[in-house]
Amino acid sequence: MTSPIARLSAAINLSLLAHRTGPAPEPLARFPRLGAAGIDLYERFERAEKALPPPQEKRRAAINKFRNVLPLNASEWRLVFAGLSDKSERVGPILDDDQLFDRVHKEIHHRIEKRRLSRRDWLALCFSYFGYEAATPDQNANWCVLRADVQLGFECVRGQQKREKEWVHIVQQHQELFSEQAGARLGDQMFKGEISDLSALQTIAQIPDSSWLWRRIFNVLISRIFMLDDAEFSQRLAELVDIGRQHPRYMNDILSACLSRYHLAAYREKPSSLLKQVALDNWGSPQIRSRQNSWLQYVEKDVCAMVVAWFAKEDLEHFFNLLKGDSEVDQSRLYYWLRFANQMSYTRIVMGSDAWQDSGRDFVHFREKNKGRLSKLVGGPGHNNAVVMQIGNYFFVEFSGTGNACYVYKADNSPFNPDKSQLALKADLKQASAFNPMRHSPAPSRPNRVEGWLSKFDDALEKLDIRVQSQAGAPGSAKPLPFEDQVRDALKSVKHKVYDQRARGGAFQVQLDDNDLAAVAALQCLGFKPVNHQPLRFWRQ
Repeated sequence: MTSPIARLSAAINLSLLAHRTGPAPEPLARFPRLGAAGIDLYERFERAEKALPPPQEKRRAAINKFRNVLPLNASEWRLVFAGLSDKSERVGPILDDDQLFDRVHKEIHHRIEKRRLSRRDWLALCFSYFGYEAATPDQNANWCVLRADVQLGFECVRGQQKREKEWVHIVQQHQELFSEQAGARLGDQMFKGEISDLSALQTIAQIPDSSWLWRRIFNVLISRIFMLDDAEFSQRLAELVDIGRQHPRYMNDILSACLSRYHLAAYREKPSSLLKQVALDNWGSPQIRSRQNSWLQYVEKDVCAMVVAWFAKEDLEHFFNLLKGDSEVDQSRLYYWLRFANQMSYTRIVMGSDAWQDSGRDFVHFREKNKGRLSKLVGGPGHNNAVVMQIGNYFFVEFSGTGNACYVYKADNSPFNPDKSQLALKADLKQASAFNPMRHSPAPSRPNRVEGWLSKFDDALEKLDIRVQSQAGAPGSAKPLPFEDQVRDALKSVKHKVYDQRARGGAFQVQLDDNDLAAVAALQCLGFKPVNHQPLRFWRQ
């Protein structure tokens, strides 16, 4: 609908055409005061108005009068409308009490029938509708009745408008929010990049940050991530992470889904610098053993292991290239240990004084990027550096300086703590309690040939039950778990029910008791899809 200001501007512009000697660059360009007046009128009468929720104390006072069946004035009824989802330590919300809500419902319908429901009344009802605390609010019959009341109430309020204001237009665009499919369309639009900012709608329709609506929107968006093929996912990854940055409350959920989807991709062995850095910023390093539990709140162990392997690969490349000491890079050492990077659960770079003090751009960037993941090597020449690598239950300590052997220790009985900020060359890293040090001789004919000392190292590691694994990260002899066991293992900490109809030509379905995002991501990783209109039910053939 064209606004009155726009129509006035067009009419004045048309009437001035006959008096112009040349084309004006813009309508009303020669009438700045009139243009300013138009902007002022728009600000006063056309702009979507910000609606603030009624104060909680006032809501409580009105609800107490309502519960005690005392007469309420119009403003007190409005406070009750806004407090239908409020609860305290003593009593639950009105929406959970059939008798109390029935009284509210009758009052709402009386106002709609008499065309006395005001915009502020309707906004108060929206506040309760969007503020009800439940993952699946539509399981509450009273909430469903409230949803219908909000729909009727909007038509009533809209019908009382002499002209359609911007807030009415915005709500009309999002009528889906008052239907059974609330959030589905917005989730799809956000996923497709068609919308990114919902602040105007959030302000007008009284949607709290913690609303079930946002969870639904992001559940839809996250489920779509697992429907992308590898190429599409790679192309969309940066913008998906940007959505998380724009909505910090859901960054962990989006990051978890992106990492889980990346783990399913054929290119998962290739580190994603974006995901690695964002995960590091939000969850800390997965290699710091005290922090691994925080990672496992969001992703499965194999996804965490994938990221640890990324860190290991990057650490090895930095160690053998940037931190090469006073000699050229030993490419055979880099080649050798990269073969085991996907099994490394921990790496720690220990830098000598030269590397700590180097003011070159690469060194400054490296130290800044790896804060908290570096130690200082003391008691040795400044050019020497070390890297500690954990494979299985063993620490392997390699040095950048030539003439240094590789030292091996049992990780669960290590004579030193690799997380210390300072590690001594002989007192910590070169102890007599180490296994026989492994020496780098004879040299291979080419750096990427497993011969000479590389072959000897392989034999030594095999005695420790460590062997080169496939790039998929599992030994060739390992058998995959049966599908049913994979589901059981993925949902072991979540209440759920399984319905297996495959023998009758049906599907394998899982019903979750609660909206657990980690469980949803785990099911999607296993190929499950959400059942339409049932947000906690998933199926797979």
